Amino acid sequence: MRHPHSRTRGPRRRPRAGTALAGAALALAALALAGCSGSGHATSLPDYKIPAEKAREGEAVPEGRTGKSADMRFTVVGFRESMTDVMGTHAAMDAKGAFTRVRLLAVNTGRDIQVFDTWKQRLVTTDGRTYSPDVNATMIKRQPERISVGASMRVEFDLWFDVPRGAKTKAVRLYGSPPVGATSDPAPAEIRLP
Repeated sequence: MRHPHSRTRGPRRRPRAGTALAGAALALAALALAGCSGSGHATSLPDYKIPAEKAREGEAVPEGRTGKSADMRFTVVGFRESMTDVMGTHAAMDAKGAFTRVRLLAVNTGRDIQVFDTWKQRLVTTDGRTYSPDVNATMIKRQPERISVGASMRVEFDLWFDVPRGAKTKAVRLYGSPPVGATSDPAPAEIRLP
């Protein structure tokens, strides 16, 4: 005797082989598409094609001079020392010693904004002394004092230093800003020059 609330069911049907195969194929296609959606699992991504720039007069173009501080990756792309003066759009000035110019490419590899502070950076000479960027040369050449570098953003600019005449550059010491949650300044990137 049947229970009054039970339902009558017909014979169970088995799925056809074609339907099961189609479902499996869809699942595999979804997995394959997920792998192509920018999840970072690709083996070889193309490089950006960035237009090259000519070096300026007397400027060395070092290769492989890269370092990292926090989420900021620095590459020295140009370098010149022993310049006696600087000229800009609104002023000119002689060096107290000699100007050294370092052309930098800075790339924020993190997910948050990095603040590049020009005044924290240092030039190291072969005698072990360090020098801060020169305020007057920086202003005359209209280079930035502070730059907010957004996530995955890259910027290129010059650092200007006034060092004693005859001093030889050993390295540039570069500081990124502390990442979110950090309680102290990050270790600098020290990039050997020339």
